[in-house]
Amino acid sequence: MLKRIDNFSRFLGVDPFWSRLLIVLIFLLIAVRCKYPWKPEWKSKQTKDKDGSTVTKYYHLDI
Repeated sequence: MLKRIDNFSRFLGVDPFWSRLLIVLIFLLIAVRCKYPWKPEWKSKQTKDKDGSTVTKYYHLDI
């Protein structure tokens, strides 16, 4: 598989080091995203009061 990636990167005129580095970084990103998934902790809601000004309320989500 790396041989095909090397051939393709040489076809594009790029050093194979950069293509391998890109693949490693993508796998690292996937591993970090799986270990630390993003979960929202706060929710905001904008409403208008009697005077017409906007009021923002923040709620803590219990997930």
